[in-house]
Amino acid sequence: MKIIIQCVALLLIAGNSIAGADEWTLKFLEQNCIRCHGSQKQKADRRFDALPVQIKKLDDLERYQEIVDQLNLGNMPPEDEPQPSAKERAKVIAHLTQQIRAARMELSDSGGRSVLRRLNSWEYRQTIGDLLGLNVDVWNPAEDFPQEVKVHGFDNNGAGLVTSGRLMDHYFVAAEEAIRRATQFEARPLSKKYTQQTPFYFKGNDSKGLPKLFQTGRFRFIPETPYTDLYGRHYRGGHIGFLPLFRQGGVSQSGIYTIRVRAAAVGRFHDYGKALGDFRNGDPLVMEIAAVDRRGSVTSTGNVSKMTSLARIELTNEEPQWFQWNVYLEAGYEPEVRFSNGPLAAKRMVRVLTTQAADKPEFKPFVGMKGGIEKGHGVLKAYQGPRLRIWEINVEGPHFETWPTNGHRALYGNLTPDKLNAKTITQRLKAFAEKAFRRPPVDGELEPIQRLVAGKLEEGVAPLHALQLGFQAILCSPGFLYLNLGEGELNEVALASRLSYFLWASPPDEILLKLAKAGKLRSGLSAQVKRMLADTKSDRFVRHFVRRWLDLDNIGTMPPSKDFLVYYRDNLGTAMRKETEMFFRHVLDNNLPLRGFLDAGYSFLNRELALHYGIEGVQGNEFQRVSIKGGQRGGLIGQGAFLTASANGVDTSPVVRGIYTLEKLLGYTSPPPPPDVPVIEPDIRGAVTVREQLVKHREIATCAECHRKIDPLGFALENFDAIGGWRTEYGRDLPVDASGKLPNGQTFQTLAKFRQLMVERYPQFTRNLTERFLTYALGRELIALDRPHIDEILKEMKKDNKGLHDLIEAVVLSEVFSKN
Repeated sequence: MKIIIQCVALLLIAGNSIAGADEWTLKFLEQNCIRCHGSQKQKADRRFDALPVQIKKLDDLERYQEIVDQLNLGNMPPEDEPQPSAKERAKVIAHLTQQIRAARMELSDSGGRSVLRRLNSWEYRQTIGDLLGLNVDVWNPAEDFPQEVKVHGFDNNGAGLVTSGRLMDHYFVAAEEAIRRATQFEARPLSKKYTQQTPFYFKGNDSKGLPKLFQTGRFRFIPETPYTDLYGRHYRGGHIGFLPLFRQGGVSQSGIYTIRVRAAAVGRFHDYGKALGDFRNGDPLVMEIAAVDRRGSVTSTGNVSKMTSLARIELTNEEPQWFQWNVYLEAGYEPEVRFSNGPLAAKRMVRVLTTQAADKPEFKPFVGMKGGIEKGHGVLKAYQGPRLRIWEINVEGPHFETWPTNGHRALYGNLTPDKLNAKTITQRLKAFAEKAFRRPPVDGELEPIQRLVAGKLEEGVAPLHALQLGFQAILCSPGFLYLNLGEGELNEVALASRLSYFLWASPPDEILLKLAKAGKLRSGLSAQVKRMLADTKSDRFVRHFVRRWLDLDNIGTMPPSKDFLVYYRDNLGTAMRKETEMFFRHVLDNNLPLRGFLDAGYSFLNRELALHYGIEGVQGNEFQRVSIKGGQRGGLIGQGAFLTASANGVDTSPVVRGIYTLEKLLGYTSPPPPPDVPVIEPDIRGAVTVREQLVKHREIATCAECHRKIDPLGFALENFDAIGGWRTEYGRDLPVDASGKLPNGQTFQTLAKFRQLMVERYPQFTRNLTERFLTYALGRELIALDRPHIDEILKEMKKDNKGLHDLIEAVVLSEVFSKN
């Protein structure tokens, strides 16, 4: 507090003594900074000895701002170096703050703006979906696009969004397919009902001409029973295809279908012990409904070339029950029922039961028998363990609320092919372009497209095909592919686009455009933020922002070791991402304080993820709020997604996790290590612990400064393995030591104490999250000139009871959001 008061007082007089202060400031830097950040040594890749007295460039402004930030935080000089007095520190902070403020005024027109940027793959996908009324959760028009360049984790940075010839080729293909899918001149599809009762698989003469999928070689069907049992994990004896739709190549029309399954869970309690692997006695059986595409696969085996999970449900009742879902099926796909947590694959189950459970009377006749169909059928008929029992499957659809759909009407209005002529084609091109461009076309913008269509008509191309070529050209034009918001203060239509792509990743709706055209959007931004965040389309913001901020898409890019069987069996990768996204959504919807990201005593878990965390009593596959007070979890640092994204799938590294935590939670990006410094191997190497290796690492002068920030945060999380499971030792009886010392001298011995220290850095976390939101919203890196806007938002957030919703609203209401 004393330093703050001194700073305020000195700021009031700083303007009267700039010349003298400059000399004094340089002397201060020389005494306290240059030894570690000068010509001979550049710790943390920072050099300050060449800083000019007067700030003339953005780069110099950013370096001076970093000095002020580190002085304010008390991080510099390091605790083992001579320290300036509180008065000296306050004086230099005050003077540099005055200089920075003046420099911002002079440099306010110096770059940093993103006037034009391309839609990234995520935005393109959602835009095509909303514009043409297409389900892009199943069909992804950007699936084959080149991977986007990420700048500090974000893939919507205008500087990184280049447009290559290869990408343009993909745009042409995607546009053609999108127009084809949205065009619906045919009669409304009739809803049909398909029913199949057991048997789902056939044998002997009944199976002649059918693929192996529909034969009983790997499944248990007893002719005298009215059901079929699934006993193994899917892909190997744990799925049921749907013969009526298989024979016609899947559903003929994309749309919503009703799927009903009559099923039961049998044999959940067993005495086979470890013979069934890690299948826990009494566990619910998980039935999964999947949409599968067998086209392009080996049809004689019934293999799947593509699969989409549609629904999962836990079964515990041995009496058959009906289960029903309304799901989207893509044309050519068919439904499949799967026993997704089945204990073992089929062939392995036969082998294991006749070895590890050979003492069971039911299996003794098959012990020593040569393998084959007879042995396999006999073992599975005798087997009394967990089985998913299926009686009947019904599929009905497609269901459409309107026909033609809204996407078709966006293209053609009420026109039919026989009404198309030069005049109506021009009208439809203009109407569609205004929707696609998110604004009225400017003069001459459509002329090349109109000439293309006119030329095709002169060549004798059918009017409908010529019009569709025009639509495709619109979807490949800069007006659609780029967000061009202009320079300076955004007009209201441009502001509508920025707001919509921030919160929905798609074009503004009619309400936003109506307000913008009437000049009333700017004055009604708060109300629109509330409306848009309450809309289901804001789930896109939650999903994409969280995944980009925390690099959650890294989960699975380096698949966890097969030693972590539970990760695959319980679908933990998907569950972890969902936990973090639901947690973020909860904090947002309830406008909760941001500190909950650091220490919340609750999370959102299903049974499998709860068991992975060592939490008992959570029932069901559905996610639910669960109290975790008093446990090892709490806040983001205890969530599986955070811990798995900061590991490599096999083991952990305190350095990697420390860097990840610093960057994602506190906004500090460490420089890359010097090229002559060896990499630290994760976990242990021989009998030498990582901690011992890093002690030696910090003896290297060029490494010490960064590692004193990085290492303690990584060590604090060492009790979590590569997929976020709790551990107390690495193996070989080497205990985990999660203690550490932060750069400010604070120490911790336990994860709980570390979490308390992180909460004390809540203001730093709030600044970091604010900067992340602004970076995501503006589509560019922030620069030193943005600092006053960030400070203004943070000033607003210091008011009572401000939460996450308030922060997003403050970002939208900030001056920088409305400018380019």
